[in-house]
Amino acid sequence: MGNVPRFILALTMAVLLPYFVVSVSTKTKIDTSIDQSALQALKAHVVSDPQKILKTNWSITTSVCNWVGVTCGSRHQRVIAVNLSNMLLTGTLPPQIGNLSFLTSLNLMNNSFHGSVPIQLANLHRLKFIELGENYFYEEIPSWFDSFPKLQYLSLSANKFTGQIPSDMFERLPKLQSLNLGMNNLSGKIPIDLLKCKELQFLNLESNRLEGILPKEIGNLTMLRSLHLDNNRIEGEIPHQIGNLLNLEQLTISGNMLAGAIPFQFQNLLNLEQLNISFNLFREFIPSTIGNLTRLTILSISANYLSGEIPSDIFERLSKLQDLDLSSSWFRGILPKEIGNLTMLRSLDLSSNDIEGVIPHQIEYLLHLEQLSISSNGLKGLLPSITNLTRLRILDLSYNFLTGTIYNFFTHIFYCVIPHQIGNLTHLRILDLSHNSLT
Repeated sequence: MGNVPRFILALTMAVLLPYFVVSVSTKTKIDTSIDQSALQALKAHVVSDPQKILKTNWSITTSVCNWVGVTCGSRHQRVIAVNLSNMLLTGTLPPQIGNLSFLTSLNLMNNSFHGSVPIQLANLHRLKFIELGENYFYEEIPSWFDSFPKLQYLSLSANKFTGQIPSDMFERLPKLQSLNLGMNNLSGKIPIDLLKCKELQFLNLESNRLEGILPKEIGNLTMLRSLHLDNNRIEGEIPHQIGNLLNLEQLTISGNMLAGAIPFQFQNLLNLEQLNISFNLFREFIPSTIGNLTRLTILSISANYLSGEIPSDIFERLSKLQDLDLSSSWFRGILPKEIGNLTMLRSLDLSSNDIEGVIPHQIEYLLHLEQLSISSNGLKGLLPSITNLTRLRILDLSYNFLTGTIYNFFTHIFYCVIPHQIGNLTHLRILDLSHNSLT
């Protein structure tokens, strides 16, 4: 999710920029007492402030617009943004927060706020940005989150919310661009109305207990750039409408119960950079058209029930791959020499398959490789030359039929072809050559 921080920054600037237009009107005395009172109530509900940020900065002797984490509009001097993220605060949200009537952005991410979200928050109809992630809010997600017609960004991730996602919550959120409900204890199905938010660019529902199928209406979200549904209980086949998401850059749906064939409509997702469908129940084979996704940097199809050979197009055309995981998926055949084309690879895991033959010498072209695991296959022949792989941290070739002898580090005698190469791998932390035919 490397593009997410830039997306959030751009969206935050879009939310706040209109309020920084310099006013040319005559200065008048502006009453900010309502905002000050609301923020004082918030301060009073904070029971732990280890960095003493609020204690030392939120003083009634200074203008509320000068308080740390508070932004005011230049025209009306009312509070338009509160950002208390990453301040190690512990407490609850008071009902008075609903009095910040000019608020457009609320960011409390990565603190220890707990309890329920007060219903008075629904009074803040100007809100465009709500970030409550990485706290301890609980109970069900309130249906009144549909009270923000201008809302573009909503994150409630990494809390303790339970129950179902409100099915009618999204009808009045036509401008929603980013929704993150990941890492909670949500259950039930993915609401169909959610898939009517056609301006969504980022959707994260990972690590919940969602069940049912992935609705075909997912194809309506044609502006979507990131879709994360990992670690749920979603079953059935991936609908072919997934091929409508032409702007998709990240698709991660690992750790579910998805079955059937890997949809050939993936070939339409030409902007895809990350694809993770591991730990599911997919069968048959990898479509050769996966080679059309030439922007891929991460590809993980591990722990499925696939068969056949690994398509050569993966090695021939996906030259930008940095992380390739095809482990535990019943692949057979040989490891082709075209593996040497993946010169950007940092991690390669082909373990627990039925790959035979020798390890091609072109493996030494992978100069950026940090992790190499081809254990539990049927590989034969001499151990390959790995002199150039000086960045390797993990090397696991165990449980094969490789032959040769190993350098005796006690006598410092070279008995075979690879001994001194091990010494060149100064970053190596894990080495496993066990259960081969080495002597």
